[in-house]
Amino acid sequence: MHLRKLLRVVPLKHNAINCLCSYQNTSSQFRRYTTAVDPIITTTSTTTQIPIKIIPQDGTAVPIPATIITEQPIAQQTPIIITAEKNIQEEELEIKDPEIIFLNVVKKLEEHFGRTRLHFPKEIYFLLGAPGAGKGTMNKYIMRERGITAKPIGTSELLDTPEMRKLKDQGHLISDRQVIELVFTKLLSPEYENGVIVDGFPRTVVQAHCVSYLYDYMLQLRKEMRNTMYASKFLRPVFRITVLFVDEQISVKRQLDRGKKVKEHNRIVRETGIGKLQEERSTDFDIDHAKKRYKFFRDSIYESIKLLQQKFDYNFIDASGDVGQVAKNIVNEFAYQSSVELGKETFDLITSVPPAEHLILHARQNLVKRLDGYQQRNHELFKQVLQIIQEEFLHIMKRQALSGMAIIRSENELFNDPLSLNMVLDVLTERGYQVILDQEKKLIPSSVDPSSNEIRCIPKRIFHFEIHFSRPKIRN
Repeated sequence: MHLRKLLRVVPLKHNAINCLCSYQNTSSQFRRYTTAVDPIITTTSTTTQIPIKIIPQDGTAVPIPATIITEQPIAQQTPIIITAEKNIQEEELEIKDPEIIFLNVVKKLEEHFGRTRLHFPKEIYFLLGAPGAGKGTMNKYIMRERGITAKPIGTSELLDTPEMRKLKDQGHLISDRQVIELVFTKLLSPEYENGVIVDGFPRTVVQAHCVSYLYDYMLQLRKEMRNTMYASKFLRPVFRITVLFVDEQISVKRQLDRGKKVKEHNRIVRETGIGKLQEERSTDFDIDHAKKRYKFFRDSIYESIKLLQQKFDYNFIDASGDVGQVAKNIVNEFAYQSSVELGKETFDLITSVPPAEHLILHARQNLVKRLDGYQQRNHELFKQVLQIIQEEFLHIMKRQALSGMAIIRSENELFNDPLSLNMVLDVLTERGYQVILDQEKKLIPSSVDPSSNEIRCIPKRIFHFEIHFSRPKIRN
């Protein structure tokens, strides 16, 4: 069967077929390799022919050029389009390509859960950190700022299952496909519906590309389900990439300090039998190992995650300060941003309402201008309003001083003039009170029409002032 028929992917500028079409011999540090067993040794300066077991109708094996592709920023790639009908066998093709891996993982999820049940969280926060940056400590601040209640997904915990330990004990490396499948499957748990932090993922170029593909796939699912009964489960995704960064000197010091604390803790546990032993990592005791661990993060993990910064909201947080300083940085970075989190159509509709910070920006100066204007241009009305406050308001406010709130109902006809109401609100606000105004309209019977017995009514307004102020402290 021809490879295009085998994949059945909607044509793309950058797809699984095109990933097998050219060789670019560059010096880029980050490349994606397509390999096969028993490659033909003879090569040219531009391509390498590798036999892959794809047999067309005439029965001959088809050699396909091996590909080394220099990684480009994710934002420059065409979004991947996923269809439900896939028949890709990664193990048979032996292709280490992120798109092929992603297609296989999604195909497996669709077969297991069903396409309409692939409810990934709307908000996913991918958190990476340099060794010693304090990811575990900072998780709680991100959760609090974003209203996340579910426990973070830790990739180290996902890879610590009996199945994964068995593979590692047998000398096998955990592949990108296995890690991606574990993380994506975990994301479908109902507990993460309102948002989740994924701790320690992505860590490679392949995993970073699959994060981008997942976003495009979620957008596609949302479009498909928009007019169905499942629409409420497929919301616009929000992906945020967060990196906690420290320089090498701080990282090494924190790793070694942690090693000392762990060693002392384990000594006490062994002597007393109380408590639980903690893992003693070689990088926490050897300065050269600590430096190598930092170098791996900087040169591999950090460079891989940078591929996503042009496509997603990217938070680079300086974690070199103390816990309080880093927590403050996180709060600033994760403040609500409607332009980032709302859909474009929704955001465009609500922008006609100014945000609160714009309303209060010059509120004090405007209050002063209005009060001076009342005195200059509406002097007599202003004096009448002040007299009403003194005669009708103050005795009630004084009586309710212990409660910190007074509710005043007034039928004074002077308040039928909106300007007089504004004066009351501004005067009380300037004096330090918080005022909420409500109006009630009533129909008061005045006469009866003898011919029709119809009751004639006069409209009357009742004004409700709810006035708040600081209550006195009576006792401790």
